[in-house]
Amino acid sequence: MKYKKNIKLDYLHTFVRNINFTQGFWLLFLIQVKHFSLIEVGLLETVFHMTSLSMEVPTGVIADVFGRKVSRLLGIFSYFIYIVIMLVSPNFYIILIGFIFCGLSYTFESGSGEALVYDSLKLDGEENRFMSVNGNKEVIFQIASFISLVLAGFIISINYDLAWYITGGMYLLAMITIILMRETPLLEKLKKLPIKQLLYNQYIMTTKTVFNNKRLLYLIIIGAMVAAPITSLFLYLPDHLTTLGYEKWEIGIFLGLHALFSGLGGYYAHRLEKKYKEKKILYFIPLFVTVSFWLMLVDSIIIIPFILLGFFDSVFYVVLGDYINRIIPSEIRASALSFGGLMFSLVMIVIFPIIGFIGDLYSLWTGFFILAVIISLFYLFLLKVLKGNHLNQI
Repeated sequence: MKYKKNIKLDYLHTFVRNINFTQGFWLLFLIQVKHFSLIEVGLLETVFHMTSLSMEVPTGVIADVFGRKVSRLLGIFSYFIYIVIMLVSPNFYIILIGFIFCGLSYTFESGSGEALVYDSLKLDGEENRFMSVNGNKEVIFQIASFISLVLAGFIISINYDLAWYITGGMYLLAMITIILMRETPLLEKLKKLPIKQLLYNQYIMTTKTVFNNKRLLYLIIIGAMVAAPITSLFLYLPDHLTTLGYEKWEIGIFLGLHALFSGLGGYYAHRLEKKYKEKKILYFIPLFVTVSFWLMLVDSIIIIPFILLGFFDSVFYVVLGDYINRIIPSEIRASALSFGGLMFSLVMIVIFPIIGFIGDLYSLWTGFFILAVIISLFYLFLLKVLKGNHLNQI
């Protein structure tokens, strides 16, 4: 049990890193404080995802070659730079650079954190606990999100900048938890190769693993098709709710309830998977997500399906993560998991600026209608994949 402390430290890291008082409100910050349009915000988010798209796999390779702790620390440093730029610059192009660093922060953490946890369990002979551990992480993540989203509504009512300062302090604590973790060993055969050859081999090996395994590739695509519309909805929703007459503190409570139900989804995910198994989970959870999108078009009940969406999203995230990790070899785990982030960014690059453009041109309600159409088309694709039996059981 040499790596047991990594799990506890990762729980703590998940909590402090996600006490982030800017999540859910950075879009409002750019609109109300920096006076950007929805189109400009859409462009910034596109730059974030273009950075993620181009750097997901390279940063995953860095994590596999130089260590998952190194990658995660680089992610923290990148986020500090992003916070400083957001605080001090009113210039669109400088803030655009900030979003590049934010994208780097995401990619350095993406894959490497999950890989460190899975391999810590595997080295202790407890990899069968991963779904449960990942579910616990999701609960902790959502509790932290609930706290920060509810409090953020009050904090930004006083001062937007204060939210960024407190978030920076929490990231400092997150950095300490990573430093205290124990790195999982790199393969000896990797250590003997020249760095250039090492990086090249890792990239080629990862790409072949993902594209030669139809099940893995489809699971990654399905995950991105569900996650990207939900993320777009979550980011644009606060601005839409302000047009419906809600106060910032009320929006914070709604976002917090979404996070609370997400935590419940993370907690019950492995229980639901154990009872209903893979095929029913993949059929019905995305169906419930799709129905929730359509129900959110009814302004009088918009909050109810949004809150339930948090539950369905978390169940799907936890279960899908377990299915994917079972397939991937340890030596390329961070690199392969980064393909999931790459696919997510690819979908976001397409849909997020479109929704922003439609929101500026018509209304965000119209944008949400388009999102409902998109998620419905994605669900039809999923049904075709399931009908074609492309996701054979392990």
